[in-house]
Amino acid sequence: MSNYAYGGGGPGQYGGGGATDIRLLPGNYDNFTSLKSRIIVAAGAGGLDSGDFGGPGGTLEGYDSQYNHGKGGTQISPGQGYVNGQFGKGGGNSGLIGGSGNGSGGSGYFGGGSSDIIDNYGGGGGSSFISGHEGCVAVNEDSPENPMTFRSGKYISVHYSGLKFEHTQMIDGQSQMFSPSGSLETGHYGNGFIRITQFPTFINSCIQNIYFSFLHSFISGFSLFIFSSY
Repeated sequence: MSNYAYGGGGPGQYGGGGATDIRLLPGNYDNFTSLKSRIIVAAGAGGLDSGDFGGPGGTLEGYDSQYNHGKGGTQISPGQGYVNGQFGKGGGNSGLIGGSGNGSGGSGYFGGGSSDIIDNYGGGGGSSFISGHEGCVAVNEDSPENPMTFRSGKYISVHYSGLKFEHTQMIDGQSQMFSPSGSLETGHYGNGFIRITQFPTFINSCIQNIYFSFLHSFISGFSLFIFSSY
């Protein structure tokens, strides 16, 4: 993980934003087995450069950079660029700095790619994932790193552990959301965050509302709260 942003944002002159996740297995951030155990992932945005805004962190797919030089990640593949993204990491090259640098990809379920040309253009945003969310595609527990394999059929969106969430909502990094302080912001700037509110013990329902915040610029974050607001 040398030179990557915390959470897997691509390295380089203008690094991509890191992702925030909840996972079931410990290990180094980029340990493949640990990455496969993620049940929630909130994406980071692609790094900007002087000639191009990076793509915001997305929901099912990350956004391309403003002028489409860095592509966003999807549910089954990383974003393409001069350096492609990866599963859990944005694309970037730590050797490209100074006048030769460019924007790197944001991290996510799959990371975005860096700018496809070595010039002042931005990287793509990462994609996000919630186990059980419609449109998501869960990785197989026994998937190799290359080529990766994914679940299919009725439970395509459900993590291999069987843990899933219901009544979920994703908000991408170019939309309004609540900040940690309770004010509205477009995308989330700053460190990632997670908020979990427990049901009162007398409530037997397992219905959960999940709200995500995605970084618009550099570092990703999301908030998870249940029947709660700030």
